[in-house]
Amino acid sequence: MSSSARQIGLFPATMLVAGNMIGAGIFMMPTVMASIGGIASLGWLVTAPGAFIMGYMFARLGRVSPKAGGPYAYAREALGDFAGFQCNLLYWFSNVVANIAIATSMTGYIAVFFPALRVPLIGACATVVVVWLSAFLNMIGPRLVTRFETVTTLLGIGPIALVGIGGWLFFDPEIFRTGWNPAGLGEFHAISAAVSIMFWSFMGVESASVAAAVVKDPEKNIGRATLLGVLIAALVYVLSTTAIMGIIPNDALRHSTAPFADAAMRALGPVGGTFITLCAIVKASGCLGGWTLINAETALATAKDGLFPAMFARTDSRGVPVLGLVIVSIIMSAIVFATVSPSIGETFMVLADIAVLLVLTPYIFAAVSIAHYVQAKVVTRSFIWVGLITIAYCLAVIVASAGTAVAVSMALGLATAPLFRVFLAFGGNNGNGPAKPVVIDQDQARSAL
Repeated sequence: MSSSARQIGLFPATMLVAGNMIGAGIFMMPTVMASIGGIASLGWLVTAPGAFIMGYMFARLGRVSPKAGGPYAYAREALGDFAGFQCNLLYWFSNVVANIAIATSMTGYIAVFFPALRVPLIGACATVVVVWLSAFLNMIGPRLVTRFETVTTLLGIGPIALVGIGGWLFFDPEIFRTGWNPAGLGEFHAISAAVSIMFWSFMGVESASVAAAVVKDPEKNIGRATLLGVLIAALVYVLSTTAIMGIIPNDALRHSTAPFADAAMRALGPVGGTFITLCAIVKASGCLGGWTLINAETALATAKDGLFPAMFARTDSRGVPVLGLVIVSIIMSAIVFATVSPSIGETFMVLADIAVLLVLTPYIFAAVSIAHYVQAKVVTRSFIWVGLITIAYCLAVIVASAGTAVAVSMALGLATAPLFRVFLAFGGNNGNGPAKPVVIDQDQARSAL
């Protein structure tokens, strides 16, 4: 398959970014936020600006160095092989965990039609089926995935926007007030508790830069797709989650496995609830397909550089990493059965927390790489402030987090050192030093300033 045949334009790339973010968090977000209360809405004042700053950072980096791999590619070029490997392994595993969380949320909505899926083991089996269906979709090729996600994003955002906008007609201030702060937390503690959860909502801000190999005219389209995608996601999140917390009482919302469907049921009746549920399932399936594409492209780019086992670099005649998709699906299936929980909401929260904490290191590494491009005189020195703000933001999210997710993420971070040598043994890189810096055309560099 020719490289041009695999490429996607601005609109599909924007839908990839917006679809990955919206589908990755929105369907269970009202339930998760309800555990804190309506006061959690204040967290959007922190997370939305942070997402725009990171979106701007990846947009600029994508124009300066439009290479497949996103954060990994920037970290490896600026900091060397080990930093690139560590960045990629954590990013890759974060995506694995995130995909499981998305598949779990899909199972929660499908359970509206098939209540038997609320039985933990049966639900886990259904989640595994969803995982493999997404893998098979990606085996057909990236164009089908992005077209599928474009369609599902449009189909999904419409009804979600309907709840986010039309839901305000059924918004009850008394319900919202009663559920504002059930735990009696102070504003600072409430926002701290909400930030790590809400950050999950904006995971995917780097999607276009990671998939640079399949984006047409990446110097222009990666940046545009990133910023447009963040804007769409932010508007949808703030409007819809706040509306739902004024429709469903806090106690009922905290135990909901399908909050958008429940809100539509209360506002529009059974027909509206069924319609929203179907749209949520369709949207989540497109999101899962897009994240599976990102995961496959990440492993493929790293394996080609010799920092991942060579089997991840194997592709068929169309350039699709089929073997890598199979391996990832097997790993995901094992994790699904290892994390079976009586509550779909609990499973989702644990997986989301781990995914967020794992992805923060790659984001920090991408921010640190800015210094390399400043020294190479391809970006202005003022861009360093964007990197510093991103680093401070990521560290603040880590500090605000606590519990098992932190321990698991730290253990995986420490494991990258021994795994680096093991993976090199199965790759093509001898690990003798940093990657050779890419020579960037000065005309291209000046246009990126």
